[in-house]
Amino acid sequence: MAKEYQLGRLEKVDPREVWANEARDFTLWLAREDNIALLSEAIGMELEVEDTEKSVGSFSADILCRESKTGHRVCVEIQFEETDDKHLGKIITCAAKLDAVTLIWISSKIREEHQATLNWFNDKTFKDINFLGLEVEFYRVDDSPIAPKIALVLQSKRWVKKTREVLDLDEIRREYWTLFCDLVEQRGGLVEPAEPSNNWIRHSILTHYKLDMGNDSKRETIHINVVITGSDSKEKIKKLEQEKSVIEREINEPLDWRNWTIYLRRYNSDIYDKNSWAEQHDWLYEKLQLFHKVFTKRIQNL
Repeated sequence: MAKEYQLGRLEKVDPREVWANEARDFTLWLAREDNIALLSEAIGMELEVEDTEKSVGSFSADILCRESKTGHRVCVEIQFEETDDKHLGKIITCAAKLDAVTLIWISSKIREEHQATLNWFNDKTFKDINFLGLEVEFYRVDDSPIAPKIALVLQSKRWVKKTREVLDLDEIRREYWTLFCDLVEQRGGLVEPAEPSNNWIRHSILTHYKLDMGNDSKRETIHINVVITGSDSKEKIKKLEQEKSVIEREINEPLDWRNWTIYLRRYNSDIYDKNSWAEQHDWLYEKLQLFHKVFTKRIQNL
């Protein structure tokens, strides 16, 4: 006689049974380190959360991330219902303002006309920009905890190629930043060495004040930037910008001022050219110490 098994019933669940508000509840849940890993797994790219509900004028980006291996910014838009034109416009606006190169739209269902729009976007627009569409559903078995199922349903051919390239570059990036961290430790200075995250490093100076350093292999640039987080970040940047001429004179270079960050880039800095690494590392070390000297006291006094 065949053995009988007790099987549970798989049930699809309305996410609002758990998260009443997608922005306030589900966004914060997904942004947790262990949960953002589910999204990373679905798209084949490791993500690190930088901020949630990031203000962009009258809009806000649900989740602002970085690709761990490239340092590029990623905008994540979440919608429990079927996709609509309002959310499409919102994610494009937020990505443009925040200089994101990957746009991720998560919805319970991506409508056919929006799939066509995203396909056109991926095929016809800038080659460095990628639009990904994901559908999320929630299930449970009997009285078990609810489990999300996140599926990548739309991507460009460029994205497939890009994920392969990133994996190939992983070792060289790790070597690049490990050598730089060794240099900071040997020379000492105002800023303690930090652990690298493939192609960028975050130095936490104060609770809401960071100094980030990174590189962009496609654009052949390295950079350092001030990051101010928190609900009043935009106001603090504006206060600093009132001293723009003085600050840029102290840095001795023009800076790129944005709503939530202040950038300095060095061009013609190819990570593939190991012969130029020493020169690149010298520049990064010098600017790291200088940025700390110029910005830290000012930010403490805001």
